[in-house]
Amino acid sequence: MSAEPEVQTRITFCRICEATCGLEVDVADNRVVDIRPDPQHVVSRGYACVKGTRWGATQHSPDRVLHPMKRIGDRWEEISWDQAIGEIAEKIRRQVDAHGPATLAHFVGSAGGAILLSPMLRTALYEGLGSRRMYGTGTCDTMNKFRVNEEMYGAAMRLMYPDVERASFMLILGANPAVSGNTLYHLPRAQERLGAITKRGGRVVFLNPRRVETAAAGEHLFIRPDTDVFFLAAFANELIQGDHIARSRIDTHMKGFDALVAAVRGWTPERQAAVTGVPAETLRELVQAHAEASARRDGSGGAALYMATGVNQGRSGSPCFWLLEAINAISGNLDRRGGTLLGSGLIDMGEAMKELGTSFDRQDGFPTVSGLQPSGMLADDILGDAPDRVTAMIVEASNPLLACSNPDGRLDRAFESLELLVSIDLFRNEAGSLAHYVLPAQTWMERPEMPYALQSFAGACPTPYLIYADPVLEAPPDVRPEWWIYLRLADALGVPLFGKRWVSALAKTYARLCFGPLGRFLPGPEKIIDGMLKGAGFPGTKAMSREHPHGLLLPPNEGDNFLGTERVLTEDGRVDLAPRPVVEAFLETAEDLYREELETRDRLKLIGIRQIKRMNTASSNNPELVREKTNYAYLCPEDATRIGVRNDDPVDVRSAHGKIRIPVRISRELMPGTVAIPQCWGHSKADGLRHATTHPGVNSNLLAGDGPDHIERLSGMSHLSGILIDVEPARDAHDERESA
Repeated sequence: MSAEPEVQTRITFCRICEATCGLEVDVADNRVVDIRPDPQHVVSRGYACVKGTRWGATQHSPDRVLHPMKRIGDRWEEISWDQAIGEIAEKIRRQVDAHGPATLAHFVGSAGGAILLSPMLRTALYEGLGSRRMYGTGTCDTMNKFRVNEEMYGAAMRLMYPDVERASFMLILGANPAVSGNTLYHLPRAQERLGAITKRGGRVVFLNPRRVETAAAGEHLFIRPDTDVFFLAAFANELIQGDHIARSRIDTHMKGFDALVAAVRGWTPERQAAVTGVPAETLRELVQAHAEASARRDGSGGAALYMATGVNQGRSGSPCFWLLEAINAISGNLDRRGGTLLGSGLIDMGEAMKELGTSFDRQDGFPTVSGLQPSGMLADDILGDAPDRVTAMIVEASNPLLACSNPDGRLDRAFESLELLVSIDLFRNEAGSLAHYVLPAQTWMERPEMPYALQSFAGACPTPYLIYADPVLEAPPDVRPEWWIYLRLADALGVPLFGKRWVSALAKTYARLCFGPLGRFLPGPEKIIDGMLKGAGFPGTKAMSREHPHGLLLPPNEGDNFLGTERVLTEDGRVDLAPRPVVEAFLETAEDLYREELETRDRLKLIGIRQIKRMNTASSNNPELVREKTNYAYLCPEDATRIGVRNDDPVDVRSAHGKIRIPVRISRELMPGTVAIPQCWGHSKADGLRHATTHPGVNSNLLAGDGPDHIERLSGMSHLSGILIDVEPARDAHDERESA
């Protein structure tokens, strides 16, 4: 009788979202037995959401791709890595020779962006080939912030974060951090930490078309979707007119104040109220509360405004973020305790990536921001007739057919037309099902890691700390890390890497050997992380694992370390309060958008919802997380009565771009005039995701437009929130309810 395998507890951290909460993982026979929050983690302190603690069902899913796969007609065949790399490289070379390097594109999802090493090799491969055709979900959720940071502070990666631990006033627009884990800064235990502001006598106010879960930590105010730009312009103007500004700080460290004043003049509390639904007296009261918090100089003051995806995805994401950052700056809260701060990481990420700024290498005039071209132009770039149109693509850790705007399934048709489509992923999702090759990637439990770049390199952490974790599990024998795939493709293509022949040759030789018999004698990728840590003056990976498995706290950020220093990367070292491209875009569009809002006040608008058990499409195949058969269209009781529907009734939702049928859920959390549908559902065609296909839901991004008219010119962001829609009962509603 064989003995039970020994259970070992390993300390790690979750990599599903930016919260990177600490975890304890029980492992036996290279399988996850249990996952729990790590009570000793120096920041998350025993908190982790259900997505992390139920990861085991994803890790050991029977649908996981464990070998390179090639599609032959309608069937899939396992092949060797040598065959996969050889055939893919040959087809890439054929397309590049015929159409030029721009014919090869890449699409990366948030999971791929959260890996430290792979982006370096991915970028090196495409630079070696000469292609800048890089797309990603960043232009679906956050790229507006990088463009504005570059314009105001001199570099895209100058990421300010709210000093949550010491602020006495926070106004949060379009965010639900208790569910989504936050965006572009590290905040585990979000609801607890935001609630602490209220408990110490401060205020936290959430401005959102839906009463989000995190609002339990403070107050909530409704705002009509995609009207935040008018609220923020009026807030800035009211702040200026009331002289609630730090004039000395502005004169010493900033420029463009007069242009900012002129841009927002005329946006009064009353004027914005007509379209936002935020009463004029409420806005004035918020400005006064903000000013009072900003005026405190006893160490208990400070105010911060923060916004996230719900605002980013509107038509004015970049002007909104500019106005928000300008408010933080002119009120004296930028670079101040209790306000917004710039962190310090292992490297100066802003300086290191300054050259990866906005470029205009596309014929249509849309920008490439921080290396990413607009995902909303991807179908055009594939289906168009340009000589260098996209004919080959690698999709890494993403499912763009559900994550991106996809009117009438246009992106599906574009992907079907590609000469070469390669998916690097854990599963064969919708994009993978159209691919010619699917290559199996490691999970986050199978690789050594520090938290990804925004935390480790940019230091966007209200509680600064470092952590390193060894792999929890050994990867299946035929699974490879993404960085290895890019090195092997570069080798097969004869592409030089990093601009240095000897470095390129060494890296390629390492990739050839590291998974062979000699691999156990070679250093692993943890050596690179070890060098990063030691190079910055911290303990190496072995010492971190042994002495600081739950994280190493760093000194708190006291502020006053940005303004007036070399860290401001503009040409003159001053923060630009009125960057010309952003101000011009605001002035050119605001009045037209305002008139449109007045004319459509009685129309319904569509927004998305983050769900605690889902992370985009990545958790759709986890039976411990996804139990509902479908997603729902949420609307308030008043709108439900007017439309004539009850809970679970199917409705037809129409936009100018498409139609979907989806059941209804009635909720008092919704503002009248707002319909909320969770995004990244719609798995009816995912034959590689057996659980997801039995819980398919509906793809709300079929209602979003793509192409030039539905992309923000400044940042390349797609318009995915605040879309005008019509809702009516499905004509065959009885049959729909019976089948459900």
